[in-house]
Amino acid sequence: MISMRVIEINARTAIGNSKMKELDYTYNPYLGCSHGCLYCYAMDFSPEDASSNWGNVVYVRKNIIEVLKKQIKRLKIGTVGVSSITDPYMPIEAKYRLTRSGIEILARNNFYVTIQTKSPLITRDIDLFSKYKHRIDAGLTITTLKNDISRLLEPMAPRPDARVSALIKLSKAIKTWIYIGPIIEDVNDDLNDIENIINIASQTNSRIIYDHFEGYKYNLNYMSSIKYKSFNISWWNDISKKIEIIAYKYNVTANSESVEWLYELNNQGRLF
Repeated sequence: MISMRVIEINARTAIGNSKMKELDYTYNPYLGCSHGCLYCYAMDFSPEDASSNWGNVVYVRKNIIEVLKKQIKRLKIGTVGVSSITDPYMPIEAKYRLTRSGIEILARNNFYVTIQTKSPLITRDIDLFSKYKHRIDAGLTITTLKNDISRLLEPMAPRPDARVSALIKLSKAIKTWIYIGPIIEDVNDDLNDIENIINIASQTNSRIIYDHFEGYKYNLNYMSSIKYKSFNISWWNDISKKIEIIAYKYNVTANSESVEWLYELNNQGRLF
């Protein structure tokens, strides 16, 4: 088994402009990710050694809090995604606490923070989220509830049941959502599995964002280790329609990633 390599570096900027329409900025305290998910697009936006050894190399931007304190003074207030190219609550966050510190600074300065993770470590910061509950929401990525498929796609990520437990705890404090994605034909597109996830969304008053797999240079190499079908628009249109029918059945709001920005535009400040 290859041990994870942690590399400390200095950041020149703390917040970057987002290319996602629903976000103004992104905050990435780490580069690379220890979860090692085969499908992750972030490997194509990470340092070369992290991309080519995905899951085994993580960069820590050790001075990012000091940089953030200076940079935030000259930024227009907006919505910040935490994080766009890494999981902000992977295990090393327990030591460095760069995610928690960054969120606190952002919320205190009236920025809206939306967090996405696969890790139950996020529940450590419920006290912080509760303090700024009108400026923070959080989403758990639940690609499947089946452990065997999760291990195949997300070999070092927390188990699905741990993510569900974290979501339940978070939903009692702040607005929450579930990201079902990427959905891959004949891998994790079982409608019974998806319905069970949507049922959890209903129970936690969470909404659903869903998306399909998109191939890039590096993630295609990793995905080649499993059997999967190339993207088929007819399949996607069909599965999308069925997801939205199921969501309607459970009175859950569900949006595909492609139209997520429209939902945000009509619900400014992410007031669900």
